[in-house]
Amino acid sequence: MKEMRQLLLLCFLWLVVGCGDKPLTAPSCTVTGTACTTDDECCTGNCDDLTGLCARVPGQCLAADAPCGTGPDCCSFSCVDFRCSGDQCTSDNQSCDDDTECCSGLCSNGACTPLNPACRSSGNTCASNAECCSHFCNDNGVCDNAVSFCVQAGDACALDSDCCGGTCAIAAGAPLGICQVVPSSGATGCAAAGEVCGSGADYNGGMLPTCGGECCSRACFPYGPSGALICQPPSGCKPTGELCAADEDCCGGPGQPDSSANVRCQKAPGFSLGRCDNGNSCSPAGAICRLQDIQCNANANCCAGNVLQFDTCAQDNLGIPRCLQAEVDCTTPPPPGTSCASAADCCGLPCVPIPGGSEWDLACAAGCSNTNGTCTNAADCCSGLPCNNGICGAPQGCAEVGQSCTSAADCCNAQPCTNGKCGNIIIF
Repeated sequence: MKEMRQLLLLCFLWLVVGCGDKPLTAPSCTVTGTACTTDDECCTGNCDDLTGLCARVPGQCLAADAPCGTGPDCCSFSCVDFRCSGDQCTSDNQSCDDDTECCSGLCSNGACTPLNPACRSSGNTCASNAECCSHFCNDNGVCDNAVSFCVQAGDACALDSDCCGGTCAIAAGAPLGICQVVPSSGATGCAAAGEVCGSGADYNGGMLPTCGGECCSRACFPYGPSGALICQPPSGCKPTGELCAADEDCCGGPGQPDSSANVRCQKAPGFSLGRCDNGNSCSPAGAICRLQDIQCNANANCCAGNVLQFDTCAQDNLGIPRCLQAEVDCTTPPPPGTSCASAADCCGLPCVPIPGGSEWDLACAAGCSNTNGTCTNAADCCSGLPCNNGICGAPQGCAEVGQSCTSAADCCNAQPCTNGKCGNIIIF
């Protein structure tokens, strides 16, 4: 089904079509959703390493007159004749002459048809965060999908990879769909990495949700570019509830430390992504655990030893308590190249994919990753660099939660600089 959708999209975008007396031709660069091998060939400048498709760069959009494939590619959310319009897309229920004018991508009977009747999809005008599917009404009074590095459930999408929940449901013949969360059995209903959490875009400092709120990662912290609270990606392997593509992605999965825990990536039929389940024995290295002196409704039974008897649960580079492979004396951190499940195994240093190895073959790094280096979360990257699809990106001007700092001025969104790291540790 996904292959057929991509084929139809490719045909639609690259065929020469007619619109009245005006011929339309696709742009010379490769548009989002089509196959690519290098960043240079994509209109967005981003060939996703995981999917092999041109994709948007999280938090970025294309300026007026840039070549585009669909409205969400553009800052205006309007892609007309394969070029980003300089005019903001037309909001739901307003008059229109063509599908491409509308934020929803649908013009019916002279009016823009809402993509999601329950909320306003990105590009629509708004007066409050609560009106938007993205939960973020920006300073220009427009619903904005840049609240996070991925698109929220219910908001507009063109590709599965756009969505925090892992799937984009597109009706037959429609140019855009709405993000949904992949169905999965055997995994908890916690919020996955990238989803808005706590007070979301209404957050303006102060207390954070206790124990990470609803997040699978137990880390509900501000996202650098927007300042909204989102569930942060945990370091290293993926713990219970997080999205996964293969069993090997999950803490305790095949090839991971403590694989005897038999953790699997539970997928519903027909879906390429699923969610990591609980396994069927002790909590493997990388799993969320409770600290010896603090309980946060997490398991004490780490495979390396019960945390109430052994020092087998430690905080990673975001402060998330993770089961260790074995007790670690961090007065002498493990040498680079040591196998790990999370940054907790590395005494806070990054636990990242080994260059040239598979994406789930993880080892401790000597220090933070520079631009184009590998990462599992922003805290793996050097100060000021985002982590986009497993690669540290270009400098963004401020340090995200977990990145190094010398003062609060270094940190995004007025976050504190605590013990040389931006942000507060998890609030228990």
